[in-house]
Amino acid sequence: MPGVEDALLGRDTDADWRELGQSNPYWGVISHPNFLTENLTPERVEEFYASGAFHIDPIAADLSKLIGEPPSGRALDFGCGVGRLAEAMLKYADQVTGVDISPGMLELARKRGSKVSYVGELPDGPFDWINSFIVFQHIPPERGLEIFEQLLARLAPGGVISLQLTVWRERSHVWPEEKGIKKLFQKQRQQLWAQRLPVGQILMYDYDMSKVIRLCNEAGIEEIRLVSTNHDGHHGVIILGRKTAEPKEV
Repeated sequence: MPGVEDALLGRDTDADWRELGQSNPYWGVISHPNFLTENLTPERVEEFYASGAFHIDPIAADLSKLIGEPPSGRALDFGCGVGRLAEAMLKYADQVTGVDISPGMLELARKRGSKVSYVGELPDGPFDWINSFIVFQHIPPERGLEIFEQLLARLAPGGVISLQLTVWRERSHVWPEEKGIKKLFQKQRQQLWAQRLPVGQILMYDYDMSKVIRLCNEAGIEEIRLVSTNHDGHHGVIILGRKTAEPKEV
């Protein structure tokens, strides 16, 4: 589905995820037919949760290379959904909190009965490890950058981040460039297209990395490593960093 800049949308993406939390909570996280609600089995649900370690273990290993030891202490998983990654983070962190805006997903996560604490609003910090994976890419950047800054404000001195977002897309995902008089109305056409989408659609957004890195630096995160990601032609990075300095006043 072509991407549209957030300024053109005016779309309530939280409503999309609340709907997915009720209709297709597992597929909303991993868009594979096995995880559609009508195709779920107990075995497939366990397969879904087991995949969390596939993503978290390499992130923990990369953080170990950056700071000399695995992440630990108090951890936060932003956009936790049904708890796939939050559960895997328990292998490293003493305490894990998962936060999400979808009540349906949070309900399923709590039913797992693990030691993870699941909440619907950003909790107070500080946290020693803040993680987010395949979440910001679905949040319009204007709002996403505000949330990003709020997360960084909750990072403890010496704490680490592993935050993923998308930054560019292959041509097949770019809205075709219109010519002539049609170009004058391209933004309006995109906005109309987006507004007509039914609730529950998954949209993709790209971020300006200069703005993201500035927020990291202003929050005292100066040791940074980027790991590339590619989800079907939507390219992004996992930002790995450690807070080594005092936040800057701007």
